[in-house]
Amino acid sequence: MNSETSALTSPIPAQPVGLRLAMTARNALYLGLVLRIAVAFWNGFFPPSFGADGDASTFHRSAVEFANGGVLEEFRTRSLFNSFLGTFYKVTTPSLFLGSLLSCAVWAASAVVFLKIMRLLSLNRQSRFMAMLIYSLIPCSLLLTSVTLREPYQLFFFNLGMYACLKIIKERSMPHWLLLLVAIVGGGLLHGTFVAAGFVSVSLTLFLIMFPTGKRIPVLKIILILPVIGLILYYGVLSFSDLTNYKFDQGLSVAVETYQKGGLSALEDGRAFYKTSVEIDGAWGMIKFVPVSLFQYLFEPMPWRISSFVDIDLFFENLLRGWLIWRAWTGIRRGPLELRRPLLLVFWSYIAVETVWSVGTINWGTADRHHIPSLGALLAMGFAVPASRIRKRSGWRRVLSRMSRPRQAAAVAGGQVRTGDAT
Repeated sequence: MNSETSALTSPIPAQPVGLRLAMTARNALYLGLVLRIAVAFWNGFFPPSFGADGDASTFHRSAVEFANGGVLEEFRTRSLFNSFLGTFYKVTTPSLFLGSLLSCAVWAASAVVFLKIMRLLSLNRQSRFMAMLIYSLIPCSLLLTSVTLREPYQLFFFNLGMYACLKIIKERSMPHWLLLLVAIVGGGLLHGTFVAAGFVSVSLTLFLIMFPTGKRIPVLKIILILPVIGLILYYGVLSFSDLTNYKFDQGLSVAVETYQKGGLSALEDGRAFYKTSVEIDGAWGMIKFVPVSLFQYLFEPMPWRISSFVDIDLFFENLLRGWLIWRAWTGIRRGPLELRRPLLLVFWSYIAVETVWSVGTINWGTADRHHIPSLGALLAMGFAVPASRIRKRSGWRRVLSRMSRPRQAAAVAGGQVRTGDAT
């Protein structure tokens, strides 16, 4: 055998051992934390970093005022966060760098919980590494979880809630109901959205543990569980109303329309607006409005709306989001049976929180921030089922399989099981 043939037939060299050892989810977490500390240093001593103006600087100034003798003016989510950050400044010192550093620490805690979620969903080593790498380095998360915003805290509590729900349905762990309650209350104190979405997760968890796969569903259980779920959702809506500006006295559709029109009038002619007017005509109008609003919230800006470098980044993040949602749904439909129920829980919890955000969002700049809290859930379900474990059946084979079933049944009934044409 000559040298050329030998070169062609020789095996492809494996990756160096050092590189394989470095490609771990934990190392990706450390990389994300180091980069966030660098952004916090930039924001603290050479402000502002990208994304640190606007709400982030407002939260910091309000927290400094609270630390210097201010009081909690009202029981609202913004005021509660100001008082929390202000209390931290009282204990330490009013420093923008320390406030940003605290956000980095909370993000690291959320990443640890995210790692536990991936292990509960049985992600392999490579999938955990890729998911954590995106979790750490995606630009919107890297920049906005390193400053004095609520998003890293929301991300932590949403991850904590998903972890508790998965422990409950996989291991029937009763203590994790308390952890789930802590996650809902903690997230709700940051924004009412997490109360509404949290009660949806509770309802899904109850449904999944009361109706196991492959077992007959007793009518009595359905009669008992439906009022409980209805009561949970009712109080979730009331709590959401108390913690936000939504008022449901005249119905849900009027509340959403009023809120969105208020946002449009307050911020006219915004470059990143994907809504210019909102008209919701009763319940049917609301039913038509929600899917359109959710689609725009998830995928704007469209290519023809791109007008800046930031828009280009958001466009590619949206492509990634669409791919992960498709991967998650494919895993639910054709993945291993033992993963379908946990993935259903994460998927519909993700859709719930994104839907609530979407009905109150009118531009993709704000939407970019709102995508952060559910990022862990999206990545975990998107990478949960590798391509090698998805059952592949082409459309024509599925059709032929269905067409052959009546003939096979008739052959078995007549005692004529066909073994082929070999005879």
